[in-house]
Amino acid sequence: MSAPPPPQLPYGPPPGDGNPYAGGPYGAPPPPPPPGYGYPSAPPPPEQPYGAQPPGYGYGYPPPAPTDGEHCRFCGGFPAVRATVRGHQGLLIAFRMLRMHGPFCRTCGTATVRDMSARTLVQGWWSWVSPILTVITLLMNLGAHNRIKRLPPPMPGTHGPQLDPGTPLGSRPHVAMLLVPVSLLVTGVLLATGVIGPKQDSGPVAGPKPTDTVTFSPSPRPSPTFSYTPPPIPMPTFSLPSITLPPPATKDDVDSAGIGDCLRNENSNSATADDHPNITVLPCTDPKAQYKVVYKYFATSDEKVCEKQPKSDSSYTRTYTKLPSLNYVLCLKHVNG
Repeated sequence: MSAPPPPQLPYGPPPGDGNPYAGGPYGAPPPPPPPGYGYPSAPPPPEQPYGAQPPGYGYGYPPPAPTDGEHCRFCGGFPAVRATVRGHQGLLIAFRMLRMHGPFCRTCGTATVRDMSARTLVQGWWSWVSPILTVITLLMNLGAHNRIKRLPPPMPGTHGPQLDPGTPLGSRPHVAMLLVPVSLLVTGVLLATGVIGPKQDSGPVAGPKPTDTVTFSPSPRPSPTFSYTPPPIPMPTFSLPSITLPPPATKDDVDSAGIGDCLRNENSNSATADDHPNITVLPCTDPKAQYKVVYKYFATSDEKVCEKQPKSDSSYTRTYTKLPSLNYVLCLKHVNG
């Protein structure tokens, strides 16, 4: 008995090597990767030099701040150069030397040189040796400025607020002080050449011959006499205003009354208002006493001050027209009648 034949596919054998999944979209092996970076078939990119960046790096952005080199002592800018800017002050019998050490960027260094040189032009001539030291200081600042101005401007993004250079030194009024050494030099030259100063005789002067006899008898000059009588100096006169002081107070006078004293108005037997009272001081044990002084206010004539004294029910005011400081007010309280 023979084996049955294998079944036949109704659409024919599948393409390829007979694998039924080789021709489908899911069974096909993936295509080989294209050449490129990251695959063994693609060569690696060429190495860049140390510190270099590929083209296009940082486009539109400031370059990174440098990590080495000199930085400006004022704004931190880069590049900067080490230099020393000097100043000088003359103090009549002494002097003072000033120094400002770098590093400086181009902007801050220029501002420092201009400021210290301008101050030196004004303050640097006023001692016995300052004219020489001032000239030396200005020449040394010129050398420092030549080093600073050769720097390029500080790189953007590497510096903070910078010093203001201001106008150039030649455009400032301080430069007019250079006339001081020039005038001293011109004066010295003129004195040395005899253009100014005492004149000296340059040639022989005609005089008597040795054989001649010259007799000279000067006439006596009268001694000058001076007489001066100063005018009388008027003495100032002062007149003080006449002030009439009140007579001293007696024991029975109301001016001598104080707190606790008792008074009586002699114009009336009862305590009534009176524009011209005749007040006398009485002992408080006297039955004629009408008032007792509760308080006494000095240098015032305002009767309303007695409102501050709750025990007071009347008042007496004494005024002085020419001496208002002697005015006073007595705050009173009825005691009898």
